[in-house]
Amino acid sequence: MSNGRSRTADFLKGVALIAMVQLVLVEYFAKAPILDGLLGKISLFIGGPPAAPMFLAIMGYYIAHQGHTFKYDVIRGLKLILLGVLLNMARNAYTLFAIFSGKMTGNVLPVIFGTDILILAGISLIAMAILIKILRGHVLAYLTLIIVFLLLQYIIPPVEKAMPTSVVLPFLYGKYPNAQFPFIPWFAYVLAGYTFYLFKKFFVADQFKHSHTIKIILGTLSGLLLIITLPFGYGVSVNHTLFYHHGILFFTFCANYLFWWLLSARAIVSRVDSRLTGYFEYIGKNVTAFYVIFMILAGNLAVFYQKKLDYLLLFIGFVVLLTATSVLVRVWDRIRN
Repeated sequence: MSNGRSRTADFLKGVALIAMVQLVLVEYFAKAPILDGLLGKISLFIGGPPAAPMFLAIMGYYIAHQGHTFKYDVIRGLKLILLGVLLNMARNAYTLFAIFSGKMTGNVLPVIFGTDILILAGISLIAMAILIKILRGHVLAYLTLIIVFLLLQYIIPPVEKAMPTSVVLPFLYGKYPNAQFPFIPWFAYVLAGYTFYLFKKFFVADQFKHSHTIKIILGTLSGLLLIITLPFGYGVSVNHTLFYHHGILFFTFCANYLFWWLLSARAIVSRVDSRLTGYFEYIGKNVTAFYVIFMILAGNLAVFYQKKLDYLLLFIGFVVLLTATSVLVRVWDRIRN
């Protein structure tokens, strides 16, 4: 811990941000043969389990760790939802201007109210505040709820065909074409992070927490399981529909990956304190600002360079956008402080 923060958590969020950056660049800017080829599939996988599941699990963990009041969590959740809507408008500013000015036609509602991980985070925070009021700290209740929640999509009938123009439902449920991160099933990762904190606090003895040998054994077993299940995880990750609307098996794969990466990241952070790890920790510390600024830049540039960049230009774009975002985040951080 440093200044009340966890270096490991910031490092994990920073690496997840870079995984997200490369995925957005490839999806927005890469030529079709690249996107449909091996590089595109590898990019989808890197931007899959290492990114959104990690963000949401860490979020759930810190909801438990910080223990804010019901009112605080609800208000913060509403702010995240509003920020997500404003981000949709900002990153599609050129498109919205073209529609309102009559230069192009289109429905502005899907643009303004598109699904986004910030909106999911806001909805999840409000949902957790309500659940904490009801379930308190009962670990088994949360474990049961994770399973029930993951099974919901097999029970609830499809809604996207019956209500194809719905604005609200894509945030919550349904295999809508552009629905990324619907509440079902993605809330399960927030629940998992919250439950992991409770389990570690109430059931794991201190000597177990600090045993280096046990961590090595657990990390090795988790790594072996990860290798065995990697083909399955890769297959789901590179399929848009399967990834964003996955079930309990892929969730289990991601949970094991997150556990292995958590142990690995703790080992890295405890042994390495370099400029690279420091950079990951810095952007992880400023995760929301980094995400918002990057998405605004990438979203508006995509209007001009969508599906046009080859391998070299993709690499140059990655460096330029990452540098520009990092500089703007540093400026924002200094202004804020």
